[in-house]
Amino acid sequence: MRYETEQALYIKSLAMDVIEELMKDHSNYDPKDLKQVTEMFARCMCDLVNVYTNISEHHEMTLRGTVIKAKIGYNALKKKSTMIKK
Repeated sequence: MRYETEQALYIKSLAMDVIEELMKDHSNYDPKDLKQVTEMFARCMCDLVNVYTNISEHHEMTLRGTVIKAKIGYNALKKKSTMIKK
């Protein structure tokens, strides 16, 4: 599998995990956390469009940064849900 495809699928997996987390019944999230998640995934979308349209010259580096942004967004939600369970 191509690196770009593998990374894009990983980002999709993180996005699906965010959706799953948001659909849980204990959806008592801080607006600040939701804002961070929205920003990170909006930035991911911009990065993926740049890779897809060849605007980005360094696909591998762009995708690495995109994965990091997706992880930051996902972790912002997981941090909050872990705190709720305690």
